[in-house]
Amino acid sequence: METLTGTLMNRVSRLLPDADARHEWGSASLSTTPTPLAIQELAARVEALENALREIAREVQRLTTPA
Repeated sequence: METLTGTLMNRVSRLLPDADARHEWGSASLSTTPTPLAIQELAARVEALENALREIAREVQRLTTPA
């Protein structure tokens, strides 16, 4: 049986974008991105995080609720 930690780590990996794909502050990509596009990208990331958090919370509840 899979552990709670393992289940959550798998879920986070599946739901959130790859960390290697993120831009670092000060990179040329971020400094040349128009503000509206950067805001749109940040809003999409926040929405993805909110959805991931809700799904993870449901998974924790499912795994910790006695059958």
